[in-house]
Amino acid sequence: MRAVFLLFVLGSFLIGCSGAKIVAPTAQSEALEALIAKKSFTIESDWMYPLATSSMNTIANSGLLPPGSTVNGISLIGNQNYVRVHGDSISMELPFYGERQLPGQFTRNEGGIVFKGVPDRYEVTKDEKRQRHMIKFTVKNNRESYRVMVTLYPNWTSNININSSHRTSIRYRGNVSILESDDGLVTN
Repeated sequence: MRAVFLLFVLGSFLIGCSGAKIVAPTAQSEALEALIAKKSFTIESDWMYPLATSSMNTIANSGLLPPGSTVNGISLIGNQNYVRVHGDSISMELPFYGERQLPGQFTRNEGGIVFKGVPDRYEVTKDEKRQRHMIKFTVKNNRESYRVMVTLYPNWTSNININSSHRTSIRYRGNVSILESDDGLVTN
């Protein structure tokens, strides 16, 4: 009886430790991989997740957050935001809620995370088991630098983690789409 119980516990342990689920490539994940290889896609975020600090709690308590938002998750629906990769260039315009860690100045129109140009470093890796891509790049503007890690999932959703030299870290969640040119045509 004791041997049967031990065998049952061991079997349950082995089944529970079977590791991560392997995701098979689909037409959708292969289409995403093609966009990443061409460096021609855009990401629009629906949610922003700032670092919860006492200052962010003060903002939340004062009623300054958009409807349906909390200090842990701020809705970006209806707010223009993007990260665009087009060839070797990256442009991004993302709103920012959080704290400044170093003194500096912002103009009225530059409170968010804004960059347009060629990143200092750009690296793409793929997790074959989960069919997700991790893109890491570093960009600098005249005031601060950003380390950005973008995770693109096979269902065309994304997570963007940004660490700044002057601000608290922040994360965005959104969707990937095909990059369109300024005249509305899809770029190839």
